[in-house]
Amino acid sequence: MRTSHAVGGFTLVELMVAIAIIGILVGIAAPSFRDFTRSNQVTTANNDLVTALNLARSESLRRSTVVTLCASANGTACGDAGDWKSGWIVFEDAAASGAIAAVDKVVQKWSATNSNIQITTASANVQYQPTGTVINAAGIEVSYATCRHQRKRHIQVSAAGTITTQIQTCT
Repeated sequence: MRTSHAVGGFTLVELMVAIAIIGILVGIAAPSFRDFTRSNQVTTANNDLVTALNLARSESLRRSTVVTLCASANGTACGDAGDWKSGWIVFEDAAASGAIAAVDKVVQKWSATNSNIQITTASANVQYQPTGTVINAAGIEVSYATCRHQRKRHIQVSAAGTITTQIQTCT
């Protein structure tokens, strides 16, 4: 006597359909994940800059001297307004010159950002006075190189020394 047993599993056609559906879902999700990753990189650079600004302000109040935040590729000297993506430093600026002198102390250094992050500003530095106000108000924009949608961040430092951040649409 012969008995038949049903064998469970997928047929080749069912397997191919499942793989096709998975491929379509991955194709839809990949661009969203890339945008999510880029947005997180911009947010990280923005938060690092805001942290540096807050540190400069608090150190100027604590040390009762001018403290400067400037772009710096090497962590020992200030660069120009186009060098922000290379990194930045906060330092005690006794002469309020915006440049590191032999007597000045570096408080903290930040390394370069992701190579695709753009940081644009007209200011080479932001200097906080011992009162917590700034010598030169500044606006800083942080974005991804291929900026789309609401991925750009704008940091505004007012004359009073307050820091605000806004999410903006790329143009």
